Amino acid sequence: MQQWREEKVNPGEDSFVRLLLLLPENEDEHLTQTLEDIAMNRDPILQKAMNKWGRMSQDSSFRQAYEAREKALMDEAAKFAHAEKQGIKKGIEQGVEQGKMQLIRGMHKNGVSVEDIAKLTGLPEIEIQRFLQS
Repeated sequence: MQQWREEKVNPGEDSFVRLLLLLPENEDEHLTQTLEDIAMNRDPILQKAMNKWGRMSQDSSFRQAYEAREKALMDEAAKFAHAEKQGIKKGIEQGVEQGKMQLIRGMHKNGVSVEDIAKLTGLPEIEIQRFLQS
């Protein structure tokens, strides 16, 4: 549907795209009109599919099942987006932690005392000791 809105797909040129766009077509009046024009003028298979879809969508139990499936797919997409965001956040935190460790070890290796490292980094001496021991 997004690709239709961004004009990246053309249902007039691709029968597979036509069938994919048939499912959400009721969300977009322009899309509905486009598919109806194609079905009436040059694609009898799409016309049959639209007729069948129209009959099926009149059935309340089918419509409820379809809407439940749509909701489940949206929930799953939201769950994956949240997991990805959490993964990125955790990765950044680990990167910052590794950066601190490298900085502290490098300073200590070059003769900077733990007390001076604490002053320069603003970290407590205990945390600096932990980095040096790990």
